[in-house]
Amino acid sequence: MSTSFPYGNPDFQEVTFYSRDGQKITINLYSIDLFYQYNVRICINLGSQLGASVVLLVFLLLLTHSDKRGSSVFILNGLALLFNIVRLLFQTIHFSTPFEKVYPFFSGDYSAVKPSAYAISILGVVFETMLVMCTMISLVVQVHVVCKTLRRRYRRPLLAFSVLVALVPIGFRMGWMVINCIYIMAAEGTAEWVWLESALNIVITISICFFCTVFVVKLGHAIRQRRRLGVRDFGPMKIIFVCGCQTLTIPALFSILQYFSHVPELADNVLTLVTLSLPLSSIWAGAALENAQRIDATRRPRNLWRALAFGMSRSMSSNRSGTEMTATAYTGQTLCYADQQISKHSQDSEIPLAISVEHDISVDSVRCSRQDKSMA
Repeated sequence: MSTSFPYGNPDFQEVTFYSRDGQKITINLYSIDLFYQYNVRICINLGSQLGASVVLLVFLLLLTHSDKRGSSVFILNGLALLFNIVRLLFQTIHFSTPFEKVYPFFSGDYSAVKPSAYAISILGVVFETMLVMCTMISLVVQVHVVCKTLRRRYRRPLLAFSVLVALVPIGFRMGWMVINCIYIMAAEGTAEWVWLESALNIVITISICFFCTVFVVKLGHAIRQRRRLGVRDFGPMKIIFVCGCQTLTIPALFSILQYFSHVPELADNVLTLVTLSLPLSSIWAGAALENAQRIDATRRPRNLWRALAFGMSRSMSSNRSGTEMTATAYTGQTLCYADQQISKHSQDSEIPLAISVEHDISVDSVRCSRQDKSMA
């Protein structure tokens, strides 16, 4: 049987403690509850992001072929995941430092905080800036690769504008890093610089939307052309298209929702979602491409003409021409094959030449030797 509390709501009882100089500090229990609940929620959010980043980094290292580990996209995506892991690790450790104790937080007395706690907080801010730089550079590189087939007069302005769009959030982030580190060393709040943090979130959201819009529109146009050609399989391009839509919508949605809801965990998820989406699309696309090649190799149709025409050439030495190598490599397709390198001896002799055209129609032709021409 519950009884009424004589002094009002018990959650709002006031607690009084003394500072180092003997002044009284009065707070209520509700403020202490909010303080601990906020720390617990942030730590859960950071821990989940940290676990996802570690798992994806392991997958990226294991599932990427050794010949592709030297590419700029792999290096940038791997560094972004590594920087994100270090950032989340330092931010999680921050909540175990004296900065997050009740007395320093409510009294403002941080004299007992050790220099290591300041270093942990500053390193978390620095690695977040490095994460933003790697993410933006990776987006610029991937947009450049995707738009490689565009005309030069369109590709160069797009690349220049992409670099500009990437430099703006990097500049804002570096400015916010400097101000944040200064206020961390002074152990003061950054309430007067809230506008800069809000502007940073806005430019990051705009840059993500821009890059991914270019990325998705170009790949969507390519997929549409493939459908016109009769290629309707769910290949790597569609996978990158889907992941590009995910990279476009989900981080931007989280970044926009933070202005309409009082959930502080939403803003911290934006960079992690972008960092996870970029390598995830390449891993998925690479796995689908390997699976498609494996299925094509097992289901390759047996053609009697190809076995007679190219069966003996596979056991020959490496003096085959480049065109002949190409023809034997893609035996699963209908090719138009012709030997481009004909020796003088073959021109003077009667050697039948076979040409494979569409629907596997074989056409034989015979060259006339010079001796036959003179007799004629």
